[in-house]
Amino acid sequence: MPCLCCRLPTREVLCTPCRGGFRPAPDRLLPGGLGAHPAFVHEGPARRLVHRLKYEGLVEAAMLLAGPMAHRLPVATVALVPIPRVRWRRVRYGIDPAATLAAFLGRLTGLPVVDALTPSWTGPVHAGRGRGRRHPPRFGRRLDPGPGVVLVDDVVTTGITIVEAAKTVGGGVAGAVTATGAVTSLIGDGAV
Repeated sequence: MPCLCCRLPTREVLCTPCRGGFRPAPDRLLPGGLGAHPAFVHEGPARRLVHRLKYEGLVEAAMLLAGPMAHRLPVATVALVPIPRVRWRRVRYGIDPAATLAAFLGRLTGLPVVDALTPSWTGPVHAGRGRGRRHPPRFGRRLDPGPGVVLVDDVVTTGITIVEAAKTVGGGVAGAVTATGAVTSLIGDGAV
């Protein structure tokens, strides 16, 4: 079978080099004091798994990432709120990475997944853009999920998406958990 990360032949889901290439990420403090808890640094096999999930719809990648993400959830988490992908990207790639990750997290932890946010039809492209070229995405609020919810996303870079999602949800957000956190944004950007 091919390794889910590098696609080289292996007897396991991940080959030995890819299994050894995951680096734990530090917690982040985002604007407004919201804590973000990425499982891994956005590099090597972790980055490849996120990209395979986002751009190839490889659900098995979410299954692998959800376990380490579950260990990063704040203790008082009562529900998971996925940060939705804009609709045209969901149609184009056939998947909403955050919703898929949240579904597996919910199964692993027994926590409910609440679709509290609605996506816009289109939105700014952030991948590969620096801090000064990013614009806040827009979300609608479908319902008030109450206190103790944790936002779920695939990657935290500058944190702008998570902060906007938290503003839309309201005061009940206890933090955010992501599969990966970008290295460049960890330097001088409120890493804790």
